[in-house]
Amino acid sequence: MLVRDIMTRPVVAIGPDEPIGDVTALMAQRRLRHFPVVEDGRLVGIVSDRDLRTVGGDHPAARPGTGRTDPVRELMTRTVWTAHPLDPIDEAAAVLRRRSIGAMPVMEGDDMVGIVSAADLLDALVAMTGVGRASTRIEVELPNRPGALAGLLGRIATRGANVASVLTTRSEPETVSFVLRVGTIDGIGLAAALREDGYELAWPPELDAERA
Repeated sequence: MLVRDIMTRPVVAIGPDEPIGDVTALMAQRRLRHFPVVEDGRLVGIVSDRDLRTVGGDHPAARPGTGRTDPVRELMTRTVWTAHPLDPIDEAAAVLRRRSIGAMPVMEGDDMVGIVSAADLLDALVAMTGVGRASTRIEVELPNRPGALAGLLGRIATRGANVASVLTTRSEPETVSFVLRVGTIDGIGLAAALREDGYELAWPPELDAERA
């Protein structure tokens, strides 16, 4: 999945001379958390709700002398990290995490074609893992060797179930842990069959003899 698949467009951008109070009101009205700042068609900054909350109070990061009537250029972040529409979403997520930022304008040349936020990436994760659809979550530990995952997928296929997603949660020299989203509502039955085949499952939990 690429940034272009999840980014928000069209982009709501503001000018650098907009009063901070007006920007705060507009952000609340639009229910947004970030505004790119554009001047003469160029991206010159970005402002977040976190920036705006530092104005007019006793916030530790408040800038002395900056008030709600001042232009947003006094508050905006001028070094803007950006993404490209063809960036993989995992790389975009890594930049957001590494830079401790909440959103990036998406640039294609000099044109701003969208904005991608942490919320967009979380929505993509939910979609990719299949949460919300009729399915079962299986967490299994496999030997770290070629063919181990293929063997598991083949075993699941023999029960007429399709695997919607596969994520690696941990990789060690000897073992790898996977989380699978499987298209079946009989998760307990599938888990029991896999355990009978010798697979080590961390989820779903095994029913004890009394409950079984």
